Amino acid sequence: MEKYDLYKKEAYLRSVMLPSIKIVGENRSKENVGLSKQGGYPEVPEDFEWPKHEFGDYRFALQINLSEIKFEMPLPKTGMLSFFIANDDDKNVFFGAKDYAKVYHFEEGTPLKTYINPNLDYFYVDHCIRIDLQENVDIPYREELHKDKGLNKRQLDYVCSKVPDMVSKKTFSYLFGYPYYNTLAYDPRKTDEWTSLLTLRWNNVFSWDWDMDEFLMFFIEKDKLAKGDFSNIRTDLG
Repeated sequence: MEKYDLYKKEAYLRSVMLPSIKIVGENRSKENVGLSKQGGYPEVPEDFEWPKHEFGDYRFALQINLSEIKFEMPLPKTGMLSFFIANDDDKNVFFGAKDYAKVYHFEEGTPLKTYINPNLDYFYVDHCIRIDLQENVDIPYREELHKDKGLNKRQLDYVCSKVPDMVSKKTFSYLFGYPYYNTLAYDPRKTDEWTSLLTLRWNNVFSWDWDMDEFLMFFIEKDKLAKGDFSNIRTDLG
């Protein structure tokens, strides 16, 4: 902070900070019913229709038990938030396709049961990972995200190149904040109507087909997020 006089830029840095939720993987466990987790079997309502795409069934990615979030965030306070992706071994569905991801909110009080989809190969079920949700903040790590020119060149280089490594940004998934990318060709946030919802880190345990150290980024319209409506999600990979 002192070397680059960043303490003089505290007001600017605070102005560009965004709240986020750090998703931290805990021990692998089969004792995960009703909890936040990656992989394994989801808990869904009795009448849930598993989403399908042209080439087969979506894969369950993760679920968030919203009651586990003990701090203020622009999400429903309770219920289960479940994420599915149109991922298959042959990479038939483009990761930027309109319906590559499906997100469902099951309201508190809705009876949920474990869904074992017979159409999917669950060789990775034993690797189901219980996840912890931690309050966090995020700052822009790419130069184009610093639109107000609040930092000089040396400060900008430091914030964009060193800070992500200092906080191990490449090693975890997170909700909200700034999406983490090398390239972002299909960024709906080019208009102010969209915001980042989830930045999901590559993990070969679950046979996700994107490359190592890449993230699948989920975006949602701000007005729909405010209403708890997750019916229109866009994605990009980079």
